[in-house]
Amino acid sequence: MRFVNLRLQNFRNIEFAELDLRAERIFLLGSNGQGKSNLLEALGLVTALRSFRTQTLAALPRKGGSSYTGVYTIDQEKYGETELEIRADPSGRKVLVDGEKVSRLGDFIGRFQAVPLSSGDLMILRGSPGERRRFLDLTLSAVDPEYYRALRQYHKGVAERNRLLKRGGSSGELSAFEAEIAPYAVALSEKREQGVGVLRETLMSVYRDIAEADEGPALLYKSSSGVMDVEGVRRMLFESRRRDQIMGSTQRGPHRDDFSLSLSVGGAREYASDGQQRGLCVALRIAQAQIFQSRLGVNPVILADDVLGELDPHRKAGFWRACPDEFQIIATGTELPDYSDQWRIYKVEHGGFRA
Repeated sequence: MRFVNLRLQNFRNIEFAELDLRAERIFLLGSNGQGKSNLLEALGLVTALRSFRTQTLAALPRKGGSSYTGVYTIDQEKYGETELEIRADPSGRKVLVDGEKVSRLGDFIGRFQAVPLSSGDLMILRGSPGERRRFLDLTLSAVDPEYYRALRQYHKGVAERNRLLKRGGSSGELSAFEAEIAPYAVALSEKREQGVGVLRETLMSVYRDIAEADEGPALLYKSSSGVMDVEGVRRMLFESRRRDQIMGSTQRGPHRDDFSLSLSVGGAREYASDGQQRGLCVALRIAQAQIFQSRLGVNPVILADDVLGELDPHRKAGFWRACPDEFQIIATGTELPDYSDQWRIYKVEHGGFRA
């Protein structure tokens, strides 16, 4: 996949920009706060209509406004050259692919793949289990439509069960929702177990290219309830009712799952150095990109937001060893990159872009 062109209007601090993105290596150069990350954020929307910087979509329109538009020309291996339009205003968001409206996220996610690398990825290591679940859910939803469907239906069922718990629903009502939830819980647990296994093997391979030595990276899936059959999930939910009623929400299930990352020194969050943590996060993102490539037959675009400047020389060299040559890379920084003659450079100032 390649971005070919982008027209962006009223997004963050960008009033209007149009960029030719045909090159394989594109670098956005400028001081902090000028709009480099904003442009990458707009490009990142093509994966799942989600920002890699915030969960507050109301923050995306230009200050003082309430709407934005992005029109992307994308050359994708399966669909050829495609025009994607994303519009958002107070009435909602509208997505058009070659002029045809896309109404459901499930029909969109996985079609275009852009993988962001940013300092915010450290939250996958340092943040809450929810941060790690979001990373895993996006990875698996993009390559497996059945996973996305199970995830959506499971969360819908849990939300309904939580409403019943809070209003004192009857035993029969709770049993009905628990029977509905159980098959989706089993599907998610099984697919996560398998998906984490693939991610683990890919991560180990990528990290060997990035690390200074064999640091023994490991990734462990931590199920809240254990992988069990449908009847086992129903029994778990039944036995948890009293506690759940006191808490007002469902306390066990895939929505509480987590995964841990470690090195030979111990847990990456607790014992890894800053450089090791940054290298591990970069390796995790490149592993995600390689999974997209192998499962979807599409070369994702790498969006590297200032991370190359944050890596030490060894890990920066490792990044290039680990990142396949066929991936388009769009990066940002405050200084010119190494071998700048091999990059198309855009200078960024006050939300404007010039070659």
